[in-house]
Amino acid sequence: MPKHLSLKEVGLIKRHSYILKKLAKSNSKDRKAIIRNAPSELFQALNLIFKLLSTDKIELNKQQTNKIKRHKNLLRKTSRLSSGGIKRQLQNQKGGFLPAILSAALPIIGSIIKNII
Repeated sequence: MPKHLSLKEVGLIKRHSYILKKLAKSNSKDRKAIIRNAPSELFQALNLIFKLLSTDKIELNKQQTNKIKRHKNLLRKTSRLSSGGIKRQLQNQKGGFLPAILSAALPIIGSIIKNII
């Protein structure tokens, strides 16, 4: 369970959960198209997820921790960026950073949102 997650933050993630799930499952071409046309609130939601994962406010099981471990430095860097900076970072990404992070984080965050609301 997270140490603190406000209702505003929960609402932000809940509003964009459909797009986040699509980003986690899409190929790189579709992911770039989604990111290019995405609203700035989506990047605020991603920033919140990156902050939660980089500060260990969410308890992950061993499999999810191993999935995220390779991307820990990138998580720390992106958690300090603004929404525009995150958009640039994700548009220029190489490799599978975003799907790996989202596939590990979304099930946990989904259960947290259900517990709060």
